[in-house]
Amino acid sequence: MMDLSAEKIIKNYSNLKSSRQDFDSLYQKLHNYFYVEDANITEKKNKGSELHALLDSTSLDCADVLAAGLSNYLTPDSAKWLFLEHPNRELRDRPEVKNWMQDVTDEVLLTLSRSNFYNQMPIFYKASGVYGTAALFCEKDLYDGVRFYNIPIEKLYLTEDARERPNEFYIKFEYTAEQALSRFGDRCSQEIKDCYAAGQNEDKKFNFICYFGKRMERDPDKMNKENMPIRMVWVDEKTRNIMHEDGFRSMPCVAHRFYKRSQVVYGYSPAMKAIPYVRMANTISDTMLRAAMKQADPAIALPDDAFLGTPNFNPRAINYYQRGMLNPKDEIFPIGNFGNPHIAIEHLQYYQQQIRDIMFYNTFQAFSELTKQMTVPEVMERVSEKMVLLGPAVGRFMSDVLQPLIEKVVFVFYEENRLPRMPDVMLRDPEFEVKFVGRLVQAQRQSEVNNIVNAMAIAGQIAQLKPETIDKINTDEAVDEIFNITGVPTRILNPDAKVQETRQARAQAQAQEAQLAMAQSAAQTYKAAAEGERNVSASQPEG
Repeated sequence: MMDLSAEKIIKNYSNLKSSRQDFDSLYQKLHNYFYVEDANITEKKNKGSELHALLDSTSLDCADVLAAGLSNYLTPDSAKWLFLEHPNRELRDRPEVKNWMQDVTDEVLLTLSRSNFYNQMPIFYKASGVYGTAALFCEKDLYDGVRFYNIPIEKLYLTEDARERPNEFYIKFEYTAEQALSRFGDRCSQEIKDCYAAGQNEDKKFNFICYFGKRMERDPDKMNKENMPIRMVWVDEKTRNIMHEDGFRSMPCVAHRFYKRSQVVYGYSPAMKAIPYVRMANTISDTMLRAAMKQADPAIALPDDAFLGTPNFNPRAINYYQRGMLNPKDEIFPIGNFGNPHIAIEHLQYYQQQIRDIMFYNTFQAFSELTKQMTVPEVMERVSEKMVLLGPAVGRFMSDVLQPLIEKVVFVFYEENRLPRMPDVMLRDPEFEVKFVGRLVQAQRQSEVNNIVNAMAIAGQIAQLKPETIDKINTDEAVDEIFNITGVPTRILNPDAKVQETRQARAQAQAQEAQLAMAQSAAQTYKAAAEGERNVSASQPEG
């Protein structure tokens, strides 16, 4: 197969854009209800224009809480949320391998904290929760090591392979003449150069397509940019010329689909499920507002020969009535159905609660719902039950986004010789696995810890009837497994050799104590026997 030409890239982009029109219309509605500060998708507004206004802000609040909750519970900047380990169990338990993995983990977390990772991830989580699809781009950075960029949904188009994994990214960029010249230089078209020379920098934008995909024509023995496995191409949409081409060892873009439907490239989101309830909440809020306005500033009636036109019952409306017919005194008085805003409050609260449930608001606000004194295990169990609802989405966050991003960061360290010296035992098998231990992941796996603890408790009860039953349990393995699940640093555990040495010393001390106790018991027995013989001798008469 041949690599895609500029013509083919533009054609594929046009087809993808045309086939996504229904999604784009839905994305605009989601933007209006959940993500008003994001860029518009189908509507065009000038920068600095007033944001879309809602009468009920529940949807906006829920989208923010979902993004903040995922960020704090999955990738918190104030806690350790990942570690590396070797996939080979024999190598994994070796102290030098553990220390090397720990050093690399610390370097990864330090690099992420210095970069813009923790600024970009809340935006990424919110886009996924609202639009159902979010994408992130990772690249090397001269100062921070790596940099991350969110790709707006209105500029992103995807394809996926037979295993339903994103394999091609088409990203649209709009550049001014100055921006295009600063990025592509003399490769820019004459129109761009003329526009810049004429000083029309802000008046006109030029479209470019950035393509990421697998390179089909390459020499695997060469690792220059023309032979890297992943190909990046910049194409001028108007002239259909390749402006720049580069290569990567691994795909620099990652995408997350919150809910995945078979054979549908783009994902579905909690916000999509909540749209009907959001509409109802805003409609009820509008009705409540008009009812309150009628009560605060009702329509009035003025005396006249006859009513002119249809009565208007809107706030501050004026209606003329025939003298002496409605009011004998010909007074000005309020008329109409004033409404009762309090009746709609219960209905509004119902729809607001539906929105919160769908958007996992209560999942991340579990502690605020506690109304009685509860023990710590009870609280953690309740939080874990709520977190389980996020299981499928969290699994895709780890496998589709976080794991490839962390792997790319490690590969950047390798290319820049920033990795610590690898232990000799790893030279023939230099592999690693990324394990996640954020609070959300721990909550997902809390049931595993509970199962181990419950099994140990049951075994202890059985051992009271039959003590030898306890010999069936390998308590050391149980402790290691619990530490592995909860993500507690294994450095606080003593190595197996030290544990064995401590146990041997304890056994020797216990044996010595037993011998000493036996000796003391024998001495006491001998002493008692000797005293008994003396007493017997003293009690016998002399012959």
